[in-house]
Amino acid sequence: ILRCTDEERKLWDAAMVKELKSLRDLGYFKMVPRQRGSNVLQSTWVFKKKRYPDDDLKKYEARFCVRGDQQIEGIDVFETYAPVVYWITVRIRLVLSLVLNLSTQHVDYTNAFCQAPLEQTVYVELPKGFEVPNKVLHLQKSVYGPRQSPLNFYKHLRKGLESRGPNKYNDDDCLFTNGEIIVLFLVDDCI
Repeated sequence: ILRCTDEERKLWDAAMVKELKSLRDLGYFKMVPRQRGSNVLQSTWVFKKKRYPDDDLKKYEARFCVRGDQQIEGIDVFETYAPVVYWITVRIRLVLSLVLNLSTQHVDYTNAFCQAPLEQTVYVELPKGFEVPNKVLHLQKSVYGPRQSPLNFYKHLRKGLESRGPNKYNDDDCLFTNGEIIVLFLVDDCI
């Protein structure tokens, strides 16, 4: 974005506005007065040009992210470990699919981390160009960047799966089954 034409700059600006409006409309944050003594994290942008399979430009995408590296252990982040599926479990599941002729589908959750409620209080600076004097964002849901986002999404997905029948398998925290369905997930991808 530092080296772009005026026309491209307008497209990136529109993408940033669209992203912030979408997050606000979906209730991902509230704008609140700055609290004295609170740890306010900086925000940043991740820019990407999305393309069609033939490499034609589809859209300019701007993702709002939080600088999780600025979080303070015991203040705005506590537990960050999120379980990861064992690769042997994935291999066994794929072999079972072939041997038993099971139907297999892949699910990639869109804005996965943003679907999970945030358990800690996290304040974030508004990004450059969008600042409001003495105001910060109070996150209501996980977004990309906070160190606890993967764990929050795991808890959210686990709760959703278990409420629909599949239960966690004892030996792998990312394997869920109810006898009719087998679900594996790795961060925000499911098989």
